[in-house]
Amino acid sequence: MASNTTAGPAAVPFTITLPLLPAITPTTITSSPILLATLLLTLLTTLLLTRSSGPRLHPLEPPLLRPHLPLIGHILSLIRHQAAYHITLQKHTRRPIATLPMLWSGKLYAVWDPYLAAAGLRAKTLSTTPHILEVTPTACETGEVTNGVLRGGTGEVLVERMMERVIPGALKGEGMRGMNLVALGGLGGSLSSLAVAAAKGNGNGDGWTEVPNLWLFIRHLVTSATTTALYGPEHNPFSVDAGSEDALWTMERNLLGLTLGLPGFMTKAGRQARATLVGALRPFYVGHRDTGGLEVGEKQEGTKGGVSQFVRDRAGLLRESGIPDEDVAKLEIMLPFAAMANTVPLLFWLIGWVFEMQGKVGADGQGDVVERLRKEVEGLIVGREGDVVRLSVATSAVEQNCPLLMSCYKETQRKTVHQVSTRTVVEDTILRDRAGKEYLLKKGNVAQLVLGTGHNMEEYWGEDVDEFKPDRFVTGSNSSNGQASKTEDGPGSVRAMRAAFLPFGGGSHLCPGRAFAFAEMMAVMATLLLGFDVQPLEGSEWKVPEFATRSVIDAVTKPKNHGDGLGVKLRRRSGWENAQWKYEL
Repeated sequence: MASNTTAGPAAVPFTITLPLLPAITPTTITSSPILLATLLLTLLTTLLLTRSSGPRLHPLEPPLLRPHLPLIGHILSLIRHQAAYHITLQKHTRRPIATLPMLWSGKLYAVWDPYLAAAGLRAKTLSTTPHILEVTPTACETGEVTNGVLRGGTGEVLVERMMERVIPGALKGEGMRGMNLVALGGLGGSLSSLAVAAAKGNGNGDGWTEVPNLWLFIRHLVTSATTTALYGPEHNPFSVDAGSEDALWTMERNLLGLTLGLPGFMTKAGRQARATLVGALRPFYVGHRDTGGLEVGEKQEGTKGGVSQFVRDRAGLLRESGIPDEDVAKLEIMLPFAAMANTVPLLFWLIGWVFEMQGKVGADGQGDVVERLRKEVEGLIVGREGDVVRLSVATSAVEQNCPLLMSCYKETQRKTVHQVSTRTVVEDTILRDRAGKEYLLKKGNVAQLVLGTGHNMEEYWGEDVDEFKPDRFVTGSNSSNGQASKTEDGPGSVRAMRAAFLPFGGGSHLCPGRAFAFAEMMAVMATLLLGFDVQPLEGSEWKVPEFATRSVIDAVTKPKNHGDGLGVKLRRRSGWENAQWKYEL
């Protein structure tokens, strides 16, 4: 690759004239504070104006996009608006990719077009490892020994083994199946108990039970089931410590500040939540409860306490790499966050938007959306013995029997997945767009691959891109009735949507737990659709909350103000009064 560079736009010239200025010598400079200050100001201003003209770019690098406020404009906007800033920039500029000038590093590559983003996700020369190793010690507040492992020569090996061997190995086959069935068992128990509560009603005999805040209800439902699947029912830290659930979600909201290492007065809530989580996890890992109390290298017969292979293998690798038990607990505060941070908001939005459609007809004109979904999920019933109802929530079963539900699920992902994958360019890398145009990403810089921009581009989805269309992903003969077309090639066609739809990332970092999360969400949705009438609370209307800030830390947008304003009431549907819910894969 040629190494010649071209300067960006010429620097703004800067001149200053000082009348009657004496001859400038070291003596006159040091003896005149006013002169010294003037020269320093001149030097600083010249430096700022020179830097504001933009970094030097190779002809193949993405075009420079200057901020309105030189040097710090992009930084301030990213801090304030986070992932939404990328979506706004792309909509205003219509560019597929850009170079953003940055004060501290010179430039940041913002990759917005989904075709280019997908290519970046596949590129092995764009690595998440340097970023992970840099921010993890700060975010988790680990000790010197662990920091030496992470930032020393073995850190990259540890991350590679975790990402390429441990995580994929534990999240497939019997390991994944066993963990999934435990989680589904927990959900079934909770939803069956909810059915009993709904039958009793509010004490007035009307059969309704109230859920004041749908977000908090879903959050607790998923947290309880998922943590039991991870840590087992015997020593689940989230069951032992009642405050750990709130701490987890408080830390999640404050994770960006912890990752950036902001001062304590700015991150007090996050630091307190982190300390609570570490305190809850410490007995589990220091006591080797993941291995049944065995030390590293000792043979384990079976699984003690129902701890998942995923938890055991992760902790085992960390210990083998020389990380003390105390810091294993600190590092693994990120595990439950990763397991649930996307599932909870996706399920919340799916329920919110689906039941908002009650009594409404989809764009295809084929009838009430909720009633059609109820008819579809009847196809998931694999057995009914007395009061026990068994549903298959395997991906294949839902895809085969529930095309509209699958479409609602994908539409929810499209509307809410905003993931920004931050990667270091470890070697000069060429990305090519659909037309073959090449863009050079230079070694040593940071690239942000933004998945949310592709989910919000009219050229892929059409003029109704901002709407929630339940049947958008139902394949039809043409797009005029709201269904995706197999034959067309324009906005809203199958080809266009497939190119723009990146809900799970890609490359070596394709979300490994997507099947686990999908089964959890489908179990809850199918049960609510079949077994319950769902209505807004008395005296209110069904109003889906606004989006909160789209964090660059997680992948799915959360509701503003913890979902305040969307409470529901539930009543068991006729014919399902005594149903006990079980799920199969």
